[in-house]
Amino acid sequence: MNPLQEKHRALGWARPGKGGGSSTSSSQIAYPDEIKPLLSNVAQLSTDLYNKGWQGYGGQRFADLNGTQQQALQGIQDRATGGSELWNQAKGNLSQMMGDQQNPYLDQQVANAQKSVVDSYNLSTKPQMESAMVGSGSFGNSGLQQMQQQGQNQLQQNLGNVATQMYGDAYKTNQTNKMQALGMAQGFANQDYTDLNQMLNVGNTFQDQAQNKADFNYEQWQSQQDDPYKKLQAMTGVMSGTAGSTTTSKQSGGK
Repeated sequence: MNPLQEKHRALGWARPGKGGGSSTSSSQIAYPDEIKPLLSNVAQLSTDLYNKGWQGYGGQRFADLNGTQQQALQGIQDRATGGSELWNQAKGNLSQMMGDQQNPYLDQQVANAQKSVVDSYNLSTKPQMESAMVGSGSFGNSGLQQMQQQGQNQLQQNLGNVATQMYGDAYKTNQTNKMQALGMAQGFANQDYTDLNQMLNVGNTFQDQAQNKADFNYEQWQSQQDDPYKKLQAMTGVMSGTAGSTTTSKQSGGK
């Protein structure tokens, strides 16, 4: 055999001709005997997964509104559209406090205060002036008349000051009551919303717990769906880690 033929033989093929021949070789994957049973399992599992139809989740994915939430939301809606029963009951009293209501005791209080001023004038100032006029021996004395007139003017001014101060103080008190009534009205109006929002928060806690349960059930279902794929991956991983190869050669000779 010449060198060229030797080279052809080494490469696995030979040029046909006199005194020559040809050879072929092939290789295939080989598995250890203990791994071979997995081949049928992998084939069967792969076929089952391929033929398996789409399967949706049949459980509840998201928690619905619970009764507490629905009651709270309905209450908020009713309060916004229909007003508050508590507010309706307090409305009359609040309106009186916010209005310009006349103090039924104020006029009497002013009259009593003015009477006190008049009494003080009659018991003190007036006797002094009359005594001075008597002592002068003349009731027509212009100086004494002027003093008397000044005393009366001072009396009228004092009476006016008493009325102005008392009525003014009453007005200021009334305005203060108005501002306080406004604050009370706001508190009454918002209390219903405060209570309903607290109820809504309780309902939200119930819903969160229901949602946690729904999420857990979905995770369990998803793990069940993924389980065949995990098994298939494990088996194919073992097979690929233990696979080897074998080579077979076939020679056909010439003359």
